[in-house]
Amino acid sequence: MIYKTSFNDLKIVKTSKVINSDTINFNELRFYKIDSASDTMKSMYLDFGIWNSQAKGLHLENMNRKVWENIKLLKNDEVFTIIADGTETINDYYACLIVFDSKGKDCFEEYHPLKDKIINLFNQRIQVNRKKTLNHSLLR
Repeated sequence: MIYKTSFNDLKIVKTSKVINSDTINFNELRFYKIDSASDTMKSMYLDFGIWNSQAKGLHLENMNRKVWENIKLLKNDEVFTIIADGTETINDYYACLIVFDSKGKDCFEEYHPLKDKIINLFNQRIQVNRKKTLNHSLLR
């Protein structure tokens, strides 16, 4: 499903990756027509500060994904783990987010009760933060 917005076309993409010999399935919220594959990292950094950890990117070897843990996104006590990543290749150009709730549930699963709220929140935050400047070397 593509969510039309004033900033981008958004798309939820089901993804499978082998990480440490385990196959992990998750959904990504992908933002297209971006300035940089690190746009989601920039937005998260501006809103929540430095990430808790980073690891090899899921899409590009020369770009690390960033992980924020125990983040309050909504006006309740729920905390989330948010992973920001992206890619810039000839075939693909997007920034993406992977979000898990406090129970480890994928927030972009079709029937997750907070799916639409989280999509709308991130879309709004990326629009606001897109206008702000940030030295992208901070995100390397």
